[in-house]
Amino acid sequence: MRACLALMPKAQAPWAQAMAAELDEIRAAGAACSFAFGCLALALKLRLLSNWQSAAASAKRMTGAFAYRGLGGTLLKQVHEASAARLGAASACLAVLMGGVFMATTGAPKAWPWMNGLSLAFGLASLALLPKQGLQTDQRLRERLCLLLGSLLLASCALESREGLNGRWLQLGPVSVQLVWLLVPSLLLLSNRPAGQAQASRPLCSSLGLLLAIAALWAQTEPMWLLLMGLMLLLRSARRSEPQAAHQAEALLACLALLAAGLSSQHWQMPSSQAFVDQVLLQAWSHSPQPLLTGLMLAALLLLVLPGWRHRHAREHSLLWAGLLLMSLPGFLPTPLLGMGGSAILGYVLSLAAVSGPEPGPQAPSKVAHTPRHRRESHKAPWRRLKPR
Repeated sequence: MRACLALMPKAQAPWAQAMAAELDEIRAAGAACSFAFGCLALALKLRLLSNWQSAAASAKRMTGAFAYRGLGGTLLKQVHEASAARLGAASACLAVLMGGVFMATTGAPKAWPWMNGLSLAFGLASLALLPKQGLQTDQRLRERLCLLLGSLLLASCALESREGLNGRWLQLGPVSVQLVWLLVPSLLLLSNRPAGQAQASRPLCSSLGLLLAIAALWAQTEPMWLLLMGLMLLLRSARRSEPQAAHQAEALLACLALLAAGLSSQHWQMPSSQAFVDQVLLQAWSHSPQPLLTGLMLAALLLLVLPGWRHRHAREHSLLWAGLLLMSLPGFLPTPLLGMGGSAILGYVLSLAAVSGPEPGPQAPSKVAHTPRHRRESHKAPWRRLKPR
């Protein structure tokens, strides 16, 4: 309730006081916990809405104030760069919160919501420390990281598979991390060149990183990830208009990923449904006769694709996670962020830093070019305007 009081905007401060007073009157522990979670969700929603409205109003005022100096486009681009990652982080917070409410109200192990919260905190701290501007604009850095992630993904094939679990899991103390969910989203986004920059004729590092990732996913029998990667690369290569060798390499890698998906699907088996991990929306509907919780969880999942709807340069990020969400509905993949904790949370948050930067806007026209000749000559030095005697 202290967090609710701190998050609630000043305009709704009486609401928070009334919530605290009503919570004190509830004696049942379960009802009090459910009411507190509902108050926290409402406070978080109001705070996000208030911050979004204030940021939009501030950006509009600043853009209008500096428009006459030719800085409006640059300022708006900087606001979009800052808000894309923040919008994705806020959406992840809401999804993890809804997943925690679902687990707390349906009898999941008590440690699971806390582990998801710790994973979210670690991911947000890592996102804040990462050099997002360099990752968005430096093509060489993106290609090297793509090769590094592909090598790590291929090295993860040496890990032993666990019975009843898909993929390879890395044990880091008390935490187990699924490397496919952690590495593949960032790798796929890093392979895309930054907007407004010419692609190298032979991007060997990024192509080799994608090739290593395809080999690793084929070795780990992940046809759903291979299918999604092939479709993303095929869409990216079809969107290119310039006939460059890099686009041909993307089309070739897309066909290779689709071929590997078809081959690995012959040995793939439908994963067994696990409680609180797979088909979370159906479980929430069956456990709760009221559709409120299911509706909130569905809204939280849809918010994960909000950055791409608001920002053009983040559309590939949202398209990737929209594909993962669609594959999780029939149970082909675990439900990310709501059910599939730690690994999916870290993968989503860290992939926000791998989104390429926005396209540079048109430069502001020079004032000198639009100034009449007689006005330009009037500002010359006095000795140039003196007539010879």
